[in-house]
Amino acid sequence: MHAAVSSNLITRIYATSDRPKKAIVGLHGWTGNEHVFEPVAKMMKVEHAKWYFPRAPYRSDLGKGYTWFSGSDEKGWNFEKTWIGLHQLMGDIQKEGFARENIFLIGFSQGASLAMEYALRLPYGIGGIIPIAGFIKTLDVLESEATPQSTDTPVLLLHGDQDSVIPHTHSEEAKTFLDGRGHEVHLEIYNAPHKISLKSIPLVQEYISNPNHFFSAISPQ
Repeated sequence: MHAAVSSNLITRIYATSDRPKKAIVGLHGWTGNEHVFEPVAKMMKVEHAKWYFPRAPYRSDLGKGYTWFSGSDEKGWNFEKTWIGLHQLMGDIQKEGFARENIFLIGFSQGASLAMEYALRLPYGIGGIIPIAGFIKTLDVLESEATPQSTDTPVLLLHGDQDSVIPHTHSEEAKTFLDGRGHEVHLEIYNAPHKISLKSIPLVQEYISNPNHFFSAISPQ
């Protein structure tokens, strides 16, 4: 593991192979940093993967940790640094030789929301996104700005049914929205509070290893 400044975002790198086949971008939640996803990645044990853990570019208003979106509904939101940094990071990953279909975004809480907001605006599809305990803040705005090409991106939504911070109904709403756009999407709700549960790890492993097989094998909801 080492830290590097990449694409204007301080980014940590962790690889499970000398010749990784999958690139995974781990997006931390509100007040997180570039270190918090490392134990998650190690627990998930995805083979032949290279993980990228960017730090959000804005300081949180709590005075500790970082946030992907800075501001408020009243004052407006700043996210330009986040967008620019992620665009450059995605470009760097592709320059390393990773095909788009082998790039995945996984995010928790605010990072889960960012994964959806960002990936659906890309002018191309990627291997998949895994929003854990997330939400889409303004569905009508995302609907108007999402690209037709991004419907090629499959989505695995994960959410705990005991989440008192972001109720699982937000992921249910996201699934309805994604279904309507034509994404391949699966929602898994399990018994857990607002955290990345051990129950989700086998699903993530299977999904990243072979998304096509994952969706063909899983029971329709």
